[in-house]
Amino acid sequence: MAITNTTGILLQTMLLMANHQWNNSLYNAIHNVSSTSNFNVTLTSDNTRCYGVYGCFPLTYPWVDEKRPLAYHPRTPAQIDVRFPVFNKPVREHPRFIDINDPDAVRDLNINPKGWIYFVTHGYIESGDRPWIQSFVNTFLENDPDGTATVVVIDWRKGSVPPYTQCVADIRLVGAIAAHVIHMLYQELGMKNLDKVHVLGHSLGSHVCGYVGYYLQRDFGLKLGRITGMDPAEPMFSDTDPIVRLDSSDAKFVDIVHTDSTPWVERWPRPGGLGMYQAIGHVDFYPNGGSNQVGCNDPMEKFISKHEDSFFWGFQEFFGCNHLRCHQLYTDSIPQRCPWVAIGCESWEKFLAGDCFECDVDGHYCIDFGPNAPISYRRLIEQGVMVEPRPIRAYMITGDDSPYCRTHYKVTLVLSDSEESLIHGGEIGRMILKMFGMQREKSDQMEFSKEAMYFEPGKNYSAVMAGKDVGLPKKAFLTWEYKTNPLNPLSWRLLAAPRIYVAYMIVQTLEHRSWQKLCPLQQAPVHVDRDNEFRLDYCDD
Repeated sequence: MAITNTTGILLQTMLLMANHQWNNSLYNAIHNVSSTSNFNVTLTSDNTRCYGVYGCFPLTYPWVDEKRPLAYHPRTPAQIDVRFPVFNKPVREHPRFIDINDPDAVRDLNINPKGWIYFVTHGYIESGDRPWIQSFVNTFLENDPDGTATVVVIDWRKGSVPPYTQCVADIRLVGAIAAHVIHMLYQELGMKNLDKVHVLGHSLGSHVCGYVGYYLQRDFGLKLGRITGMDPAEPMFSDTDPIVRLDSSDAKFVDIVHTDSTPWVERWPRPGGLGMYQAIGHVDFYPNGGSNQVGCNDPMEKFISKHEDSFFWGFQEFFGCNHLRCHQLYTDSIPQRCPWVAIGCESWEKFLAGDCFECDVDGHYCIDFGPNAPISYRRLIEQGVMVEPRPIRAYMITGDDSPYCRTHYKVTLVLSDSEESLIHGGEIGRMILKMFGMQREKSDQMEFSKEAMYFEPGKNYSAVMAGKDVGLPKKAFLTWEYKTNPLNPLSWRLLAAPRIYVAYMIVQTLEHRSWQKLCPLQQAPVHVDRDNEFRLDYCDD
């Protein structure tokens, strides 16, 4: 049986468990620091377990329903043993830890209360020293303009172990503990609010973020500035009560990145799709439609090579490629090396068809992906483009490797209705485009369609594609691949030179909000298997 990205989930879990280490450098650095307090555990008559200051955890509705038929109480704080290593500009490799039992020590951790404070947390069968979290830490700190940022990792590895159902229960307590830690920082550092506290989590860690936001509001009357959920875990969370999962009420701004969110009804009978499809934030981003990420169907050898011939890490990314891509995309967006824009649309299919390509028109709002997402969302409200806050489902296309950002082009091919074009008739084939900018920048090749299409004289054909940014397009090469096979009804015309009469093309660029008309020289037809040039200066008007 061929190995694919949607098989072998059990094998992936076994490998992760085999590599799951409890005594790494972070734990060995200060092995006696604990984030838990000493208190008695109580169990009430209504099957509710209480953990002192962290509150009580019932097993009543909505914690138990048809979506969650099997539920457990969280294990004790000592068993979960959440750790909070602190990283900032002076401390990058050997962090100190937040000790919830020693509030006075917070002032010695070099946390600037006026700077951004990021809390980052992992998911199921993971830990706080994973390479992607280390990359998050470094990227946030290296791209902080004034050097005042702090990154705190919520490391709950001892609770992040099978069975999954117990892990689902444990994150309720993880969220409560993290909320108390953030409140302690708020008090000890004299913070005015939590507007510059940004909590990010991957998979099951996304729902940890939701609990952090919930307990901060319930227990302390404080609201987080932002939560970013990266492919929130679906099993036991999809279509549940908002209190059970991450939702838009958990922070002032909640954005979600969906990368492995194939709905169950579309997924059957193949396995896979670990993330939620359901929109749950102020803005839900669906890169590449939210499920099948570009490059994730590559052979396993490519992933092993990417990880310097490490079979373990290459194997893991191969099987979990879609699910892992969310934090790769977000990390890549932090330096803001190129435009990252998504646009609201009713569906992925409508987005690809170009039905949602006018920024801020007919409810199709343009939103920046990454650090500037809340800024662009607030701008819509402040400028009156969006009358009141509303959820946005935003779509974008990415590349297959870093840098992932791409510029979106909507290309409309206007076929000529001239006598010559009408006499020749329609043709079947595939169109491939390459854009060129004012400064000789060029995009990669972009497919107008995956499959061959029928192009009829006098008709218009539109599609959205993505490539490297060239600024304002100056010219384009249009290549037509002619398809001749027994199923092509036009194969009888093999003796005639196949050609298509494209009068001109309209190129719209989402990121630059631009519009260009490109024409062929003297209305020359498009010939097969050659670069047919279209330019601004070939147009009469």
